[in-house]
Amino acid sequence: MSQEARRAGRIGMVLMLLCGAVALLTFGCREGAHTDEAEPTTGGKQGGVYRKTLRNEPHALDPALARSTYAAAVIHQLFDGLVQFDANLNIIPGLAKSWNASHNGVEWIFKLREGISFHNGRDVTAEDVIYSFTRLMDPNTNSPSTWLFDRVKGVEAFRAGTADRIEGLVALDPHTVQITLSQPYAPFIRMLGVVQARVVPREEIERLGDGFGREPVGTGPFRFVRWVAGKEIVLQANESYFEGRPFIDQLQYQIFSGKDHGAILNAFEDGQLEDARLPVPARQRLTDNPEYRLFRKPLLATLFLWLDMSNGPLRSRNVRQAINLAINREVINGTIRQHRDVLARGILPPGIPGYNPELSDYDYNPDRARQLLAEAGYPAGAGLPPLQLWSNAKSPEAIAENKAIQGDLKRIGMTIELRQAKSWLHFSQEILGQQPNAMYRYAWYADFPDPDNFLSVLFNSKSNRNYANYHNPQVDFLLNQAQSENDYLRRLELYRQAETFIIADVPTVNLVHYSFEHLFQPYVRGVALNALGESYIPMKKIWLDMTHHAYPKTLKSK
Repeated sequence: MSQEARRAGRIGMVLMLLCGAVALLTFGCREGAHTDEAEPTTGGKQGGVYRKTLRNEPHALDPALARSTYAAAVIHQLFDGLVQFDANLNIIPGLAKSWNASHNGVEWIFKLREGISFHNGRDVTAEDVIYSFTRLMDPNTNSPSTWLFDRVKGVEAFRAGTADRIEGLVALDPHTVQITLSQPYAPFIRMLGVVQARVVPREEIERLGDGFGREPVGTGPFRFVRWVAGKEIVLQANESYFEGRPFIDQLQYQIFSGKDHGAILNAFEDGQLEDARLPVPARQRLTDNPEYRLFRKPLLATLFLWLDMSNGPLRSRNVRQAINLAINREVINGTIRQHRDVLARGILPPGIPGYNPELSDYDYNPDRARQLLAEAGYPAGAGLPPLQLWSNAKSPEAIAENKAIQGDLKRIGMTIELRQAKSWLHFSQEILGQQPNAMYRYAWYADFPDPDNFLSVLFNSKSNRNYANYHNPQVDFLLNQAQSENDYLRRLELYRQAETFIIADVPTVNLVHYSFEHLFQPYVRGVALNALGESYIPMKKIWLDMTHHAYPKTLKSK
């Protein structure tokens, strides 16, 4: 093929990728629904209390120990990183006012803003950045997010104890940070926007030890006030925030552990919350209700079932394929979810680079599923031990969905035992990837908008989040290649190849890609959404129209 033809083909591929993503991110809305990515904050007024929910209690509010979207939501308000995302997921300055990289993407220089202070009053310096990133990689911290910096030069020697510092992390002067990678990592700058890469003050870590996660000190738009276990986490506006004081005086996270979305919606309709997720059973009643503001946006998130391949019958590819073919996902999404979410054809969600709308997953075919079971040595399920389906979700639709999956699999001769985790902590630390003959209901929300954050984090054989215990050397090779590939199109091709292999190996049952669908009280203004979801809503931009007739007058004071 000629050079011109190759160039035309590559341009065509870019257009196909972009057009496909845009088309799939166009979300049908009824009149009155808001799809704005960011409302203007012009005319915003200071004052008032904003009450939000946490459906599960965080383990800790320490960036290095963040394990869930519940922790991330609060950490996002308390801490800053070198960079941050805007409403369109572009990288914009955070603590760093500027940066540049070497031509090969190995050496990065960040210039910090001057005069930014932690909530304890001390100014932030380059040494704080070095300390924070080094601490995250320290084996004594036991962070679940060491993958973030495992490509920094000298990390292996530091973690092995043969070096007392990470060679690739250097403070050139009080306001200049140099990060040197051992090899190029294409999404590095986007990765720095995640909550785990936030900057913390060394003296507070040393003073509080493990208690820092319960009394966090950051630089963020809100400062920590109190945490009443099982009840609430309260934050106060940071009067000295470098981007300007947030509009709202106080941010209260009310903890709803063990309660479903219906209980949260009841509290919202009773005027006890400023926003709430719109549960499926209430969609018809509230979608067109002019009393509230409805915001919708497709998310970079995938709900799926892990199929634990470490033991038992799930080691058989035929059994895993049979499970996929036996579950009528289209009916489940239509009857239980009312088509709110997008049916998943693979791992990567619409809108993320590398998403493949032509990917062929497993369509409903119970006859073929029975045939595969027989070929695996389990005709009509004979001899097949019961499989466990573990879940932490407690919403009515999650429970109904799990029962529908159980029923579909029963029709091909499989016995499924539904198991409920006691809490997210129990599920994440004691259940995932550790049970015999098990499937796990799991949702992954992107930390940053890059295919690597799905495919490498979840399916690389060395990842501590690979709960299927999946191992394919060819997939590992492709993912490692993609991470260091500077040619954008070639990189996306490598991720697509890896996803194709993963789908063929069947370590998951891909269910849906989530959408954000929340109700806000009519007096809430300045809502800025992006496709990373609720955890990344910048509460610093929200303000309350306290002149609105619906605003609770008791919340005007601090």
